[in-house]
Amino acid sequence: MSAQEAGDALPEGPRAGDRNTTFTDDPVKEHLLRGLVTLAMELSVTRERVATLETLLVENGLLEAGTADAFQPAGEDAAARAANREKLVAAILAPVMESLAKEG
Repeated sequence: MSAQEAGDALPEGPRAGDRNTTFTDDPVKEHLLRGLVTLAMELSVTRERVATLETLLVENGLLEAGTADAFQPAGEDAAARAANREKLVAAILAPVMESLAKEG
């Protein structure tokens, strides 16, 4: 049973493109919420894209099913992936760290 069916009214969300709407009075929680929603959206799009590419590669005989799952990057490729991962984490945490620093 959804919240709507149970009679619980969901809060009205922000209008499209409205970046000034807040859901909490705590800026740290607000940054975390925005980061979480952004990550969820990006992850959803990325998963769909990867699944599409893998399907196309398998269907066209360019890759055997399961090959991508078994792949282990090495050398410069592994280092570049690790650097990209660190950059992403830093970008996600930057607003939270700024808010914490302002609060003292």
